[in-house]
Amino acid sequence: MFVLEVSGMGCGSCVSKITKAIQAMDHDARVEVDRAAGRVMVESDESPQHIRSLIEELGYPSKVSA
Repeated sequence: MFVLEVSGMGCGSCVSKITKAIQAMDHDARVEVDRAAGRVMVESDESPQHIRSLIEELGYPSKVSA
């Protein structure tokens, strides 16, 4: 599991959009979002950088948390 710090997730719709996009890329992905903390936890076969790029394409600045 890896963690991404994501900016701009202001509502439930944002959370849904990000979750659905990740799961469309990897149907077996587990996604947990802590909107208040601005964190998205992902368990996926996709690389953290690939998931980060996807989130950025949706319009949400993000970075892989160290």
